[in-house]
Amino acid sequence: MIQLDVWLTMPHGDRVQVGELACSDADSHGRYRSAFRYTPDYLAANVAFPLDPAALPLGAQEFQSTQLNPPLLALEDALPDAWGRRLLVLRHGLKRGQQAEPILLRAMGGAGLGALGFSLPGQPLEAYDGSADSVALTELADAAARLEAGEAIDDSSRKLLAAGSSPGGARPKALVHDASGYWIAKFASRRDDCDVVGLEAASLDLARRAGLRVPRFKLHTSKLHTLSPARRALLVERFDRTDNGRRHMLSFRALLQASGHYVLGYADLIAALRRYSDAPEMDAPQLYRQMVFNALIGNTDDHLKNFWMLHDDSGWRLSPAFDLLPDTGRLVEHVLCFDLEPAAPKPAQLAALGRKWGITSAAAICDEVRVALAEFAPVAADYGVPQPDIDRFAADLARRALS
Repeated sequence: MIQLDVWLTMPHGDRVQVGELACSDADSHGRYRSAFRYTPDYLAANVAFPLDPAALPLGAQEFQSTQLNPPLLALEDALPDAWGRRLLVLRHGLKRGQQAEPILLRAMGGAGLGALGFSLPGQPLEAYDGSADSVALTELADAAARLEAGEAIDDSSRKLLAAGSSPGGARPKALVHDASGYWIAKFASRRDDCDVVGLEAASLDLARRAGLRVPRFKLHTSKLHTLSPARRALLVERFDRTDNGRRHMLSFRALLQASGHYVLGYADLIAALRRYSDAPEMDAPQLYRQMVFNALIGNTDDHLKNFWMLHDDSGWRLSPAFDLLPDTGRLVEHVLCFDLEPAAPKPAQLAALGRKWGITSAAAICDEVRVALAEFAPVAADYGVPQPDIDRFAADLARRALS
């Protein structure tokens, strides 16, 4: 059995133990049982709030699950996805039989994204920053490329990669910091058939022009001639950090208790916002605007872990938009349904959906997004996207923008 204390780093920097997690030993198929409960001290504290307002309400009861499935997805949220888990395993030298979620949580400690941290019972949360210095971005990019290609990496590269071992997703990335803040550094992948780094920077810029809230971001290009434009790094500011502490993050996958294969749509996200957001009159139109942007730019990677709620002194709020790209995988269909279909509607249909869902000025929002996306070609060129890529995606955007 593995037992862990569960901690929260609050926005002002205080660390409080919020609960206890116990997981049984895994069977021959890797299955195990889990149980979580809040501590009495946390329940009595005036700063207490539920880690998941839908599935983990405050109370003395015990929440049980298989693995970290519902109702414990808020704890699973603390773990990175494929690439980050690979780096976490690398950092701690974990063997295949030591890579179950509870062991990864124990190894991660307090170094992940978000405000949750984990320690052995009775031990304080390790105050580990979990990010690399941004001056090493060139070396990080080179080491990530070699690791992704399955090549051997030396000990110094191993330590450097392991320093930023918490981001999720399948693409190479790392946590870094510099004098101006804390960032997620995103690198090119050997599987790319286009300039994904430049396209994501352009997409964030276009989203900002379209009225979406996006994190600060910047492109890093090494002064060393050995780093080609395709190996640039996109730095996206972490929105879980405050000046002194952290904001708790909860994915819509957890909020909607969606494990395994799910069939959900943007209407489900908007309904959840109206129920749990502390400013639904602002967050619901913002998420609708993001839906319109995703439809018109072709962001088919719109799964539920690309939408988050943040908790701080103002309560639960929709996070800034992130992971925005055109349809680089030529998938056509979106993960989330717009009404009943995964294919993106045309602008007039999007406006009709907005009116159906009670979004004020839905047609105006659609027009504002279309106007911003009409600048795709010059904006992409400003971020160094090659002309063949610009031509490819400009044609797709023009098709999607037709009424």
